[in-house]
Amino acid sequence: MSAERNAPLHADSFCWALPRSSSSGPRTSSAIPRCSSLAFSTAPAAQLIALACAGSVAHADFVYGLNGSGSKGIYRIDTNTGATTLVAATPSLTVGGSGGNGLAYDAANSAFYYVRQSGSTKFFMRNVGGTETTLGAITAPGVVYSGTFYNGHYWAVRNGTANTVLRLTPAGAGFTQAILPIGLPVNANFGDIASTATGLTYAACTMGFFSFNLSTPGSPATTVTLAPSNYQIAFGNTGLFGVQGSNIYSVNTTTGIRTFTAATAPGLSFNDLASVPTPGALALLGLAALGARRRRRA
Repeated sequence: MSAERNAPLHADSFCWALPRSSSSGPRTSSAIPRCSSLAFSTAPAAQLIALACAGSVAHADFVYGLNGSGSKGIYRIDTNTGATTLVAATPSLTVGGSGGNGLAYDAANSAFYYVRQSGSTKFFMRNVGGTETTLGAITAPGVVYSGTFYNGHYWAVRNGTANTVLRLTPAGAGFTQAILPIGLPVNANFGDIASTATGLTYAACTMGFFSFNLSTPGSPATTVTLAPSNYQIAFGNTGLFGVQGSNIYSVNTTTGIRTFTAATAPGLSFNDLASVPTPGALALLGLAALGARRRRRA
């Protein structure tokens, strides 16, 4: 199914500076901010630059969150206002005794991944547009309360397990699993992990806030702060954000210091967050989808 049909319903704007034109002379170096929403089309790629608007437009930043109470599901969370919008139902998590955690988002396939805990069994779940698929049971020991998606794999740091990371690779209706080394020598309870496009990953846990790189398994972790940081984290378009209770914070990745930005409505309790791709990454995904459609029509 095409990405534009399955992608969560949200608007992502891509802004750049265009040279100022003059009717009486050549373009000057002065720039006017321009903003455009990426739209899928069968027109040539050049025609994707549409809906342009002059002037400066504030970009609403957001992350995804897995709500574990009340109206369970995956929500888009506006980090500036605290407003939430349901983007995908999670039917399996409405079953009594079934909890979900370790949310991650695969933008290339418009798919959410998370772990559903039922008794002592951990099920790896895929969710596309509210349609869940159980990919199988995770046999590796340890509790999964954190997850991120990087380089085609789902990654999790398990509670009470130091120096290793669990890597799950979706494959059709199933998945493969492996345990790899990471230089994170803390035996702690993890709130969450979040990674960038280069594999740089941040971990928030009861023993502090750390960073390591998934592109180089086994490389030593960096201690950002030893202050307890057991909360949910994810990257938005403008940086790293954290959620604890109903409060949303921006997180300084150099110091680990949090700054309050907004609060969600009462009754929501997010077990985990998932990062969104940057505007540039979304643009590339859109152009790739356009190219695929044009090839199919050729």
